[in-house]
Amino acid sequence: MPDIFEATNGQGFKQAVVESQNLRLRIIQAADAYKAFSLIKDPEVTRYLMWDSPKTINELRLAYQDEAADFETGHRYSFAIERVDKPGLIGSLAFRLIGYKEQALIGYWLGHKYWTKGYMTEAIRLSVHFAFKHLKAERIFGGVFKGNQPSRRTLEKNGFQLDGTLRRDILVRGTWTDVWFMSLLREEWEQNPARYTPLTEEVIHAQIQSA
Repeated sequence: MPDIFEATNGQGFKQAVVESQNLRLRIIQAADAYKAFSLIKDPEVTRYLMWDSPKTINELRLAYQDEAADFETGHRYSFAIERVDKPGLIGSLAFRLIGYKEQALIGYWLGHKYWTKGYMTEAIRLSVHFAFKHLKAERIFGGVFKGNQPSRRTLEKNGFQLDGTLRRDILVRGTWTDVWFMSLLREEWEQNPARYTPLTEEVIHAQIQSA
């Protein structure tokens, strides 16, 4: 029986690009750190994240280098979010498979100057397609700090429902924080998969190494 609190590995991918009319999700790369660093240092962004921002660009570059490798091994799936008409990272979205490989934990952030433009709603919509079609997820779930109404609403626009409030769930910079627990099930996606279907996609599985 798997440890339901530990990350597990799923299918690896050599390539993963999903695109709508306005946005593209692609595998994050080390070079994205140079654009991401200034965006993620913004206190308006980090106050809703459970982790502190990196101290240096090199720290972030090495982290993104590892995340790109993890996409191929199926350890985690970190996407850069970029605009189709102006490539370059504006935020990030990632999945980790927790306990069972069919349980996908979502996390995301977006540069402050790109808020209120519908970008994150669109990015999550694309990611839902990826998780259910390519990761074969049964459930996508995530936590939102209680009171972060814009993030909760972004998930709700994509069909996520509030399962409940986890009281004093996470210690964030010395303060115990309540978390809204949100989820979307496969059968809910299957009721209208076209709603989440990208305009184009290119997804290539990594080859499984034989023993």
